[in-house]
Amino acid sequence: MSTLFSNFITVFEAVAQIGVVMLFAGWLVRRNIIPAGGVKLISDVVINVFLPCLIFSNIVVRFQPSEFTGWWLLPLSATLLLLIGWSIAQILFCKAGEARRELIPLAFLQNAAYLVLPIGKIILKEDFDQFALYCFLILLANNPLLWLIGKHYLRRRETREVFKWQRLLSPPIYANIIALTLVITNLRDFVPSVITETASFLGEGAIPIATFALGASLGSLNLNFRRYLKPGSLVILQKLFLIPATILGIMAFVPWLRSDPILILLFILQAASAPATSLILQSKSYSDNSERVGTIIVMCYIVCIISIPLWVAIAQALYG
Repeated sequence: MSTLFSNFITVFEAVAQIGVVMLFAGWLVRRNIIPAGGVKLISDVVINVFLPCLIFSNIVVRFQPSEFTGWWLLPLSATLLLLIGWSIAQILFCKAGEARRELIPLAFLQNAAYLVLPIGKIILKEDFDQFALYCFLILLANNPLLWLIGKHYLRRRETREVFKWQRLLSPPIYANIIALTLVITNLRDFVPSVITETASFLGEGAIPIATFALGASLGSLNLNFRRYLKPGSLVILQKLFLIPATILGIMAFVPWLRSDPILILLFILQAASAPATSLILQSKSYSDNSERVGTIIVMCYIVCIISIPLWVAIAQALYG
């Protein structure tokens, strides 16, 4: 029990540290010290510059396929994780009426990078580069599916918008694909060190700035907790409790998922992570009620301050 509590406190302190940064960013936005345009600028810089640089430098410099022959299982696992969440949501929200179109994606599409990476960086320290590499391989499948599924559920039925591939192939995905291609074809040996070192230099700012951008994005939302307490509770039940509990159970029957302490942390964080904040952007573009989406996402981020440390502590106690 003492080990369980100790692990809980360690992760709780990491999540609380991230929470302080997010609260500060949100406060700056609420006070209009950072205008709405500034929030978008910060987010765009993270998505288009810092995160792609971090992904590119990490994969090109550190990824050794011969040492991790099962690397392809990570994007496959990301797909299966979403499938499990989608299946649970079909049951849990079968009687939610029209609101189910917004509740279902919130209940299983997780924040696979901007929340998971900062937690991993604070907890692991020396092993973070390996953790980040695994996380980037997860993103290879997660990000395109996030935009496909999110748009399918959140767009208004009368909308006849032309499908745009650039929504799927975002800069982080481009960086992922290019870096993997260079590694698999052994062409990375020909990449000038000045490129990888520059990418690494810029990538070092990705985690703190992404955390700040996450808080700023949440701080810009219109919230109504009383109105959306009931549907939000169902989303919290699935996203922060049922899915991580299911993944913990699956770990018992799939040895590969618990073959490495870093993998254990990766999968339980992915399962227990709050909903993806990109759903807010999609709801503003395609949905009639972005307030509901934003409010429920904020509710999840509040609860995950406790739920994430709880699940990580349980996973480490069972399989660590």
